Amino acid sequence: MFASFRLFLFSACGAAMLGLSSCGDSQQPAASTSPDAAVAPAAKPAAAPVTEARYECPMGCAGSQSAKPGKCPVCEMELEKKS
Repeated sequence: MFASFRLFLFSACGAAMLGLSSCGDSQQPAASTSPDAAVAPAAKPAAAPVTEARYECPMGCAGSQSAKPGKCPVCEMELEKKS
C-alpha cells in the first residue's frame, strides 16, 4: 500500500514538473518563409533624440512631472530641473 502511494506521488510530481517546465517564457518569433526575410535591411542612422528639460518635485509627488518650471500641484514646492 505504502509503495503504491509513493509510486503514485512520485509519478504525479514528475508529471507536474514536466508540465510546468513547458510553460516557460521562451517565445520565439514565427519563422518567415519569404526569401526577402533572410536579407537584413540596411541600418538607418539614428536621429539624435530631442531632449527637453524635465521638471519634477523634489519630494517625488505623483503627477508632478512637467516640461516647464513651476510649482508642484500636490505640495506646492518649486519644481527642480532634471535632465
